Amino acid sequence: MSYIITFFQNISIKQKLYLNAFWATFYMIIIGLAGLYFLNEIENLITHYQLKEIEEKIEIEKIEFTKKEEEKQFVKKSDEDVEEKLKQLISKEEKVDFDAERAKRYETITKIRESVSSRITWIAKDIDAIIEIYDDSDVSGKSTCTGTIEDFVKYFRDRYERLKKFIERKTRRKGYPLKDISKMKGQKDVFVVGIVSDVDTAKNGNLIVRIEDIEDELTLILPKEKIESKQLPDDILLDELIGAVGTVNRTGSSMYVDEIIRPVFPPNEPKRIDEEIYMAFLSDIHVGSKEFLHKEFEKFIRFLNGDVDNELEERVVSRLKYICIAGDLVDGVGVYPGQEEDLYEIDVIEQYREIAMYLEQIPEHISIIISPGNHDAVRPAEPQPRLPDKITKLFNRDNIYFVGNPCTLNIHGFDTLLYHGRSFDDLVGQIRTASYENPVTIMKELIKRRLLCPTYGGRCPIAPEHKDYLVIDRDIDILHTGHIHINGYDIYRGVVLVNSGTFQEQTDFQKRMGINPTPAIVPIINLARVGERGHYLEWDRGVLEVRY
Repeated sequence: MSYIITFFQNISIKQKLYLNAFWATFYMIIIGLAGLYFLNEIENLITHYQLKEIEEKIEIEKIEFTKKEEEKQFVKKSDEDVEEKLKQLISKEEKVDFDAERAKRYETITKIRESVSSRITWIAKDIDAIIEIYDDSDVSGKSTCTGTIEDFVKYFRDRYERLKKFIERKTRRKGYPLKDISKMKGQKDVFVVGIVSDVDTAKNGNLIVRIEDIEDELTLILPKEKIESKQLPDDILLDELIGAVGTVNRTGSSMYVDEIIRPVFPPNEPKRIDEEIYMAFLSDIHVGSKEFLHKEFEKFIRFLNGDVDNELEERVVSRLKYICIAGDLVDGVGVYPGQEEDLYEIDVIEQYREIAMYLEQIPEHISIIISPGNHDAVRPAEPQPRLPDKITKLFNRDNIYFVGNPCTLNIHGFDTLLYHGRSFDDLVGQIRTASYENPVTIMKELIKRRLLCPTYGGRCPIAPEHKDYLVIDRDIDILHTGHIHINGYDIYRGVVLVNSGTFQEQTDFQKRMGINPTPAIVPIINLARVGERGHYLEWDRGVLEVRY
């Protein structure tokens, strides 16, 4: 401290002035810095309160917005609740109306038989029904397919082995194995059998057909000139089985064909029996469709119960013993997109209940055979099993026989093959002479090939079973088909070909496709006079007429 006092005593006045100025400046700087600090603090405080005020405003706005949204949601939910309640009320009213309409339909159906007053003597009532189902022709309960390559191999091998026998029996000679043909260079009159794996046309117009057997393959050359002169066919299909006779070329790689042999049925006289009995054929009834002709179907059932106008009708209906139905009893549900819009009954079980009620009105002495179609409640792929138990139990009568599609039965001595006919959609596009307008042109092609669906992979889905149930390995007497809703009848090589029509009016799809159905026409055959004048009749919307 004494040091500091001595220092101030010894400095000059000028030095003291400088020192005072220094300290004054120092204090001013300190005061300035302090002022800046306090100003900054004041600004921070003001900013804090401003931010707080803004946050409070935002919070208030958020609360107000939330309240408004809640009010909107409440109003919206209230509107939706009201709308849902209205829908439920309307749906309940519609269900009441729907149930009432269904009950009214059922009541009408159950009174069909009692509405007919008939004094007919039922001759068919005293005739025993004779029906034998060939179990080996029906896939029901025997499906083995899982979709493996082995399934496909077994499927086509079975087709090959079974159809080969018919071709060899027809020619009375054995076919050479295709693996041996390469050693037979230049040889003539060589006979081979194989499944068609490819068909093409060469630049010179010759038809080139590739065939296979179990071990090898061979190229067949069908000369253009022989096709044009009808010596050789121009309608060879993929996957059908053919025999060929011809000359092996010089390299042994192909064969020039002189003759094509198919496993066609041998020509025969149509079968007849001594007893005058009639069989009727139905298909494609399509109960559940808005286009279902219920009035016409009811009229047909009244006819079966004796509602007749003349002696011919009385004679036929009194002796009518069998009805075959080749699929599509109902329209089904989900068969094609938007189908619900075309239905008056959207419950498939109720559709079957309704057709069952119709069939219950048919006199008990008439036996009914039913196979499914692509609209029925079974798998779409052929062969199809019979209708499942949950559906068959709806049919309350003893003499209904449920079979698969296809299936062959012996009905009063006639081997009768029921097949719905889904393959027709493929054959019409593959064979020039086949047409929807004349169904028997398609059916003859099945008889020629002994195959109900020759080509795999088309519009007709096929399940590769270990046995090909689409092979016709019996010499049948009657082939009954449906599907295309157009009636057709003929006798080909002794086989009665019947394509029953439908009880469904023309649909929008059919209009677009240019298909004109022949609804409410039922074919009826006199089994005692098949092939003779007057054996084939048609019940046409209430009038029975002799056609052939």
